[in-house]
Amino acid sequence: MNDKHGRPVRIAGLTGSGRGHARWPLALIMAVALVLRLVLASRMTVLHADEIWQYLEPAYGLVTGSWVRAWEFKAGIRGWLVPLVLTGPIALGHALAPHSQLHIWLMRAMLALIALGIPLAWYDLARGLGRRHAIVAGWVGAIWCEVFYFAARPSAEAIGLSLLFPAMALAQRLRRPAPRLAPRLAPHQARPDHHTRTAIGLGVLLALGFVVRFHYLPAIALIAWWGAGRAPRTTLPAVASGAACGIALGGLADMVTGHPPLLWIWRSITFNVVEGGSAMFGTQPPWWFATYQVATWSWAALAIVPLALIAARRRPMLLAIALAVFVPHSLIAHKEYRFVILGTTTLVLLAAIGSVDVLDGLQRRRIVPGGWPALAALGLGWVGLDLVVALSAIFFPLWTQGNDAFTTLVIAGQQPGICGLAVYDLPAHPALAMSLFNRKVPALLFDGPEAAAEAHAMAGRYNVAIASQTAGADLPAGYRLVTCWAQEDFNIEDRDSCVFVRAGGCRGTVGDFAYQPAMERRGK
Repeated sequence: MNDKHGRPVRIAGLTGSGRGHARWPLALIMAVALVLRLVLASRMTVLHADEIWQYLEPAYGLVTGSWVRAWEFKAGIRGWLVPLVLTGPIALGHALAPHSQLHIWLMRAMLALIALGIPLAWYDLARGLGRRHAIVAGWVGAIWCEVFYFAARPSAEAIGLSLLFPAMALAQRLRRPAPRLAPRLAPHQARPDHHTRTAIGLGVLLALGFVVRFHYLPAIALIAWWGAGRAPRTTLPAVASGAACGIALGGLADMVTGHPPLLWIWRSITFNVVEGGSAMFGTQPPWWFATYQVATWSWAALAIVPLALIAARRRPMLLAIALAVFVPHSLIAHKEYRFVILGTTTLVLLAAIGSVDVLDGLQRRRIVPGGWPALAALGLGWVGLDLVVALSAIFFPLWTQGNDAFTTLVIAGQQPGICGLAVYDLPAHPALAMSLFNRKVPALLFDGPEAAAEAHAMAGRYNVAIASQTAGADLPAGYRLVTCWAQEDFNIEDRDSCVFVRAGGCRGTVGDFAYQPAMERRGK
């Protein structure tokens, strides 16, 4: 907090002389962040199907050779950097416990650990304004539901957060004045090396962020300009060299997996923007992101929006970065909440900074007392705002989204004596993910008007089936319902993901009813 002349004011209880006293708040913040992220990593929640079939499934395929290829890979509009990164924990889990879900938990835990860089970056981005700003910003980065909900997700948007917030922190570090050097140490012996390493790191993070989520290019360019603005002649070459390394890693990931380097980016832009392919998934008006986000924040928006605007006068670049995410995405017809999560959470970071500005103003006017109690109360206030969002009508269902369908795949793979799986007359495909089913047995697809006849004709090729509870009555004789997991409170007509099992083994080959070719014949 500063006095009316702009000089720092010492607040009792906030300025310790020992290093341990100075570090324990950050240690507590990181401990809370770790617990929240690992708890979420242990749950089978899926925000969007892309998490499974665009990232987890191809990674599992690289490890085992068995995966369901979504149409995007056939069209060549998906990159391979993220799946290749995910192969490490998946391979380890598959080697240690091949018939369990250990590979899933290890993958999600790895992403959760990487995402710890977000609260650290928030702490660093606010540190220049004072220790209190840093503590509150780091705390909000640790507990905010929209941040840690994405932490353990294998998706471009989630990994983009873990790359680009640390990049913002590095960019801001490059803007700070050089510290005073010891008399015996010449400038060329210290600052340039550190400055260059920081700039190279910034370039690598920005390039990887581009490869992972190239739609963030306007924001990425703004972060690069932010970092280079103080000394562009010395900084930009280092940033460019780091960016070249990051781009090379993305291209190498494509080449290692047998694909042209980064060609998928151009194909994706051509398909989704030039040809308007993304519009087939739905369109929304330009103002949709703003209205949807306010609805998601619910009553908390009444605090977040003004607090973010208050902080924007001290951190205008953060507001500019958020707008560089929202504005370009608003011009594209197809919109989804996850697309702009970088902009959304940047606004929350600004609001966290703004809340300390408000607290400082109240303390200068002696409306509230200084010291730790007031700061702790502010931290609890952010917990309250967080709960408002986490329990809102829009966000609350996300905590269990995907549980029933994807856990059903896991349960199907765990049935004793399974020798073949049939996916029977489900409404959408792909519905099978080998990464979750995790068994080396044939998988068949029966769909459409001929599904019942096909299932009876191939009855000996499988002994486990996934179908809706009502469609299960059309399966061959001998099948019994095992579970419609987490759907007990649904009407029978709505229980659309159930496991059926019959006694006995399997015989014969699956032929044209193998899941992948059968799905492709249906244009999926």
